[in-house]
Amino acid sequence: MNFLIAALLTAALVLTGCTSSTYGKTFEALETNQSATKNHYKLKVYTGGFAGPEFAKKDLDVEAKKFMTNNPRYKSYKILSEEFELVPSGVTFVVEFIE
Repeated sequence: MNFLIAALLTAALVLTGCTSSTYGKTFEALETNQSATKNHYKLKVYTGGFAGPEFAKKDLDVEAKKFMTNNPRYKSYKILSEEFELVPSGVTFVVEFIE
C-alpha cells in the first residue's frame, strides 16, 4: 500500500512539473558571415516533466512577441528548427524574424 501511495505521489509530481521557461534568456543572434542568415536567432526554452516541443512553443511565442516589440522592424517569425534535449531538459529553437 505504501508503494502505491509513493508511486502515485511521484507520478503527480512528474506530471505537475510540465512547465517551461526561458530563465530570463532571450534570443541570441546566430554567428555567421552570410547575409542570408542575418535575421536568424536561437532560443532555448527549458522544460520540466513531460513538457516537450509543443509545450515549449508557447514560451517561444511569448518571447518572440517581446523581441518584435523591442525590434519593430520585425513583423513576424518562423521556426526553422527545433532540437529537444533530455538533459538539461529543453528545446532549442532556431527562428527567422521576418521584416
